[in-house]
Amino acid sequence: MTPYLVHIGYVLMLAALVARDVLWLRAMMVAAQGVLGGYAWLMKVPAITLWNGLFVAINLAWVIRILHERRAVQLPADLAALYDRHFSAFTRAEFLRWWQTGRRERLTNRQLTWNGRRPEALYFLLGGRARVSRGGEDVVDLAPGQFVAEMSLITGDPANADVVTLGEADVIWWPAADLRAMQTAQPSLWARLQSVVGRDLVEKIRRGETRSA
Repeated sequence: MTPYLVHIGYVLMLAALVARDVLWLRAMMVAAQGVLGGYAWLMKVPAITLWNGLFVAINLAWVIRILHERRAVQLPADLAALYDRHFSAFTRAEFLRWWQTGRRERLTNRQLTWNGRRPEALYFLLGGRARVSRGGEDVVDLAPGQFVAEMSLITGDPANADVVTLGEADVIWWPAADLRAMQTAQPSLWARLQSVVGRDLVEKIRRGETRSA
């Protein structure tokens, strides 16, 4: 059986490399390197045994971390509805952590973006409405459940319209500087955020096409 252990280990490693889910990848690497480490120990090659033991420990730590992050997270009823409708690209744990970094405010007739200027934050409307205007002409009103300044977040360009809240509006917002830091420090989370705001943008375009029709 011993001569076959090395083949079993490399087959497991191959399976890990083609796994689409990162949890399965890490788990298969634990199995593969465990088998290869066992083979090296039986063949009395301590250096290879030690290296594979280190790799097993690292990947096992990642498995535990991923399982911890994916465990069921109970969201408050209001947040659960928002998550299901708008933020399902995140895991529940990721969404809750990111949401809690936002700053919630009630604004009255507040300008959120200026045409030609880079937005200072990404906004999400929780209540009330906001009006988009360009060149002094009203373009569209935004309703709760929509982002403001998401185009600039995706493209990195200045805003192409003015956006002002109509009367009182409840918003949650994230400073642009914090989002840029997230882009560097947590690229996977940044990619999920781009997916969320990209879907919001597509829905806005579809609504605009419906109104035009």
